[in-house]
Amino acid sequence: MPATFKANLLATSIRTPPILGAPKSVDPDARVEAEDVVQLLSQPAAIEASTAAPSTANEKISCTYFAKADPLVSKHAELTKTQMAKQFDLRYRDLRDIDLRSESVTRILVRPATILVQFFDLCLLIQADEALLVDGVSKDPAGTGNKSAGVLEHDFKKRLVGINSNDAAIVSDLPYELRAVEAALVAVLSTLREELVEARKQAEHSARQLRLESGLAAAGLDLLFERSRRLGQIEQKARLVRETIREVLDTDEDLAAMYLTDTGVGKPHDVSDHQEAEYMLEAYHKAADALVESASAAIGVIRKKENTFRSALAVQRNQIMFLEARVAIHTLGLAAGTLVAGLFGMNLINYAEEAPWGFPAVTAACVVLSSLFSAYGARKLRRIQSLHEIQGYKESRR
Repeated sequence: MPATFKANLLATSIRTPPILGAPKSVDPDARVEAEDVVQLLSQPAAIEASTAAPSTANEKISCTYFAKADPLVSKHAELTKTQMAKQFDLRYRDLRDIDLRSESVTRILVRPATILVQFFDLCLLIQADEALLVDGVSKDPAGTGNKSAGVLEHDFKKRLVGINSNDAAIVSDLPYELRAVEAALVAVLSTLREELVEARKQAEHSARQLRLESGLAAAGLDLLFERSRRLGQIEQKARLVRETIREVLDTDEDLAAMYLTDTGVGKPHDVSDHQEAEYMLEAYHKAADALVESASAAIGVIRKKENTFRSALAVQRNQIMFLEARVAIHTLGLAAGTLVAGLFGMNLINYAEEAPWGFPAVTAACVVLSSLFSAYGARKLRRIQSLHEIQGYKESRR
């Protein structure tokens, strides 16, 4: 902010009104507001912190420490975003969304001394000798957050603790920071895989339960739609993970800067020296891509079954509609015939009561008139039905 603008804003904030007649005292609220403006202008970091969302800079966030020297022991602490930024050498804007539990927040930020990994419910700050797992805002003592967050964090803690232990199933020569990133990716992808398997089983079960004659076709179709929508959400999350990994793979500077241990001892990697990190991220990029393909295939199968059932339901609905139309047409024809009988039943003189041909003639007229109306209506109905079938055939060929 330019110095001239600060001076003008400060002068405008503390300017007192002109004295007209008796002197007037300065409003205390205006003086307090002017002091706040001076303090705000003198501390640019306060401006950035004041726009933080969704929690303020002084709000405590529950965290878990994992140290490289003692991986079997985790320490819990409550830190503010300002303390995290100072301790991990990050900017405040990098930590703005660390307490945001959303299905659309995925990022891997590589900074000179820290790697920030955030995937949905998992947020991790990694340095060369320690890692900080952000559990969430500490004002939620009841633990009403997302259930998958607890499962994800527990799985991550288990992998990170076992990553340096003698009982580890997989021994890796990667530095600590890359192994921590790998543990986070494994936790995220394994959770997505479990969600995909469960959602696919539920969707297939709902598809098998669809029956036209059950009387609950609409409810079953709505349930199948919800299952399909859940599969779509999992596919979208897998796509976000894949795109986030792809962004890091496309940036050689970030790949080389991920070696925090070597950078800390004065041996930074060249821009082209990042083979281990690239191989690791490519492996998990392929795993995320496989999840996307599996989810897409499951959604395609479920949607085909859903469309088939909807078509059968539409055919059944059309059959009922045409049946009602036939009944209405024959009712109209019968009503037209009874009109003639009603005219002769009015006890008016028509010179046909005593004629020998009166009854047969009236009866024949009623039958002929009813038949004409019924035949005309049935012909129109068949024409409409044939046009509807042709239109449905064309739509099925598309």
